[in-house]
Amino acid sequence: MKSFENAESTFRDELKKFSDEILDKRLAMGESLIRMKNKQKRLDQILEKAANESNTLKQFEKKYVDLKASEEKQPSNVKQSAEYNDFKQEILGNLNASNASGCNDGEAEIMEIVETGDTACSMYDPWTKGLMLNPVRNIKCGHHYDSDSVMSVIRSNMSVRCPVVGCASKIYIQPSHLQADVALQQKIIEHKAVEAAQESFGSSEEDENEED
Repeated sequence: MKSFENAESTFRDELKKFSDEILDKRLAMGESLIRMKNKQKRLDQILEKAANESNTLKQFEKKYVDLKASEEKQPSNVKQSAEYNDFKQEILGNLNASNASGCNDGEAEIMEIVETGDTACSMYDPWTKGLMLNPVRNIKCGHHYDSDSVMSVIRSNMSVRCPVVGCASKIYIQPSHLQADVALQQKIIEHKAVEAAQESFGSSEEDENEED
């Protein structure tokens, strides 16, 4: 009995650690996006101010460079902004709601989770470990797979159970058990868009540093 309790305690500790890591990652992503948006807003303001205070292109270019250099010297702490605090409270609220309703513990090994409805689930296929493109939900256990991945597996072997570690379902996966999850697919699309924006932002910062 003690052994079981210790194992359960260890699992809960690992799950909490994973949840904290996900929270930190999301907050860092939000901070980066807010910083990027604020920077673009300031650049637009600088462009407008430089244009209003210049009569020639040469004056505009000089004015823009001076204003930009002055702006970059100004301290900026995104974490103290109201927008970041609102974002943080929303994330914490979603996390608390997910914990209250329960989530799929077997997917705790996956790197990224999202909320869809009242549950948290993985964006990654348990077989390929790749980001799902067409997620489907197994109605018998609630776990998700990429449609192409799971269909490829069960076409060659109809005696396949859910591969998610810890899944209690003993039922073999059938095509009729799989339902498309449009909400999760939309979350994945948004996730990919955020990653693309972050990569673009990182590249632009590197270009600016090289120019300086």
